[in-house]
Amino acid sequence: MTKAKIFLLAACLAGAAGITAGALAETNPGQVQSPTVRMGHRHMHGYKHHGQPPLARLVQKLDLTDAQRQSLQSLLDATTAERKALREQQRALMKESFTTLPDSPNYPALVEKRKQLASAAIQQRSDLNVQIYALLTPEQKAEIPKLIEDMKSRAKERRGHRERGAQARL
Repeated sequence: MTKAKIFLLAACLAGAAGITAGALAETNPGQVQSPTVRMGHRHMHGYKHHGQPPLARLVQKLDLTDAQRQSLQSLLDATTAERKALREQQRALMKESFTTLPDSPNYPALVEKRKQLASAAIQQRSDLNVQIYALLTPEQKAEIPKLIEDMKSRAKERRGHRERGAQARL
């Protein structure tokens, strides 16, 4: 390999390791994290809706009946173990991909497995969203677009605060 290729590969692996540090921080809660990682994963620590899909968090802002709340909780409880297992598999493969070089004979199979897990995660989330949405009344379904817009505007506002803070520190 030429020096340029080695340097490029090392830079890519270093960048990917930084990204993965945030994903792995959940498994190492006592580890000191950089401010960037903490901001990116702030939603994961100390909130009662940790690990729930976005639609599940949104519908909890609606005026749900007790029966709807119970049904929603049952759905989430029933899928928690499956969602967690899939995330753990993805995390393990991500970790393995940092030690498997592109010229390794195992590399294509590793990439294919990561694709399959990503596809399974998308399907799993979609199926859960369909089930959650089916619990809602037509009136509640009509409120979802407004909740989504509110969520987007709050996220945009938070990004603006972070960007202004980062510029002030420079």
